[in-house]
Amino acid sequence: MIFWSLAFVVTAVACAALYYAGAGRRVNATAAVVDSPELAHLKLQLKEIESDLALGRLGAAEATAAKGELARELMRLKATTKAATDSGARRGIVAVAAVITAVLAFGVYGALGRPDLPAQPLAERQDVPPPEMTLDDAIARIEAQLKAKPEDLRGWTVIAPAYMQMGRFADAANALRKAIELDGPTADRETDLGEALMMANSGSAAGEPLALFRSASNRDVTHVRSRYYLASEAMREGDFATAKAGWQGLLKLSKGGETWLANAEAGLAAAEAGLGGDMPANADIAAMVEGLSSRLNQSGGTIDEWTRLVRSRLVLGQTELAQTAYDAARKAYPAAGDRAELDVLAADNGLVASN
Repeated sequence: MIFWSLAFVVTAVACAALYYAGAGRRVNATAAVVDSPELAHLKLQLKEIESDLALGRLGAAEATAAKGELARELMRLKATTKAATDSGARRGIVAVAAVITAVLAFGVYGALGRPDLPAQPLAERQDVPPPEMTLDDAIARIEAQLKAKPEDLRGWTVIAPAYMQMGRFADAANALRKAIELDGPTADRETDLGEALMMANSGSAAGEPLALFRSASNRDVTHVRSRYYLASEAMREGDFATAKAGWQGLLKLSKGGETWLANAEAGLAAAEAGLGGDMPANADIAAMVEGLSSRLNQSGGTIDEWTRLVRSRLVLGQTELAQTAYDAARKAYPAAGDRAELDVLAADNGLVASN
């Protein structure tokens, strides 16, 4: 009841303000022209002009000019009186409009408003966060859209990396196949599909993933990711000559500062060591990596040491072990700000941030 009383008072004040603002009142504007003192004064001036003309005080031209000026004054007086008359009608229109506005306002609020709800300050409303949508909710919504519209290329393109993030590698591969089916293969799509299949196959690039990486590198000779995977796989298989050529090709594409640059340089050094027949040295490298892994898993270490371990696994072509090391590093350093370099390295090499 208090709300409606206040609403009525506020509405009445607002309507009154609108009325007086729109009515355009004028002082003494309701007097008729025939009773106007201004008109009587003009008539008196006209008689004086005619008298001066008859007595020779004014010439004919001067008298005509004076009469013209009086005529303009008379026209101005009539226009003013007419505006005052119209103002009365306008006030009526404004009054009706104000009443209609008030009635509509109360009617609409009565139908849509909620006066029963408690008051909430504006500052508190702004602090209320919008409901958050989880990744699972977003995935479910996109899946429903794709079920209704399976030819939605954008939907398949968006959901594929989300599946990878969730560790649903088979679903990611299926989404990427649909994208290729709808819009044709590209170097990125083929490499993404190869990554998904490789992760679904415990990190092994043998078979279709390797064929996809080769196709992507042939499609775009400057495509870094596909060539990186090819060089890494050659290292894993012990084909040091192919690995060396692959790392050298990657280094030629570098402009300096890329996240994969250190990996490529380390890979080239390892490939050259393998070609030189320095197997003990190569075995020493592997032993050092295993020693670092053992120490970090038992006693922990700095984020730089975890990053070095993941990079070493990748250089040696040990993708599955690199993923395991990355998972352990994320557990040891849960704050994303602490492992920015590691996350970039992982993302560039197809490692997944599992929950």
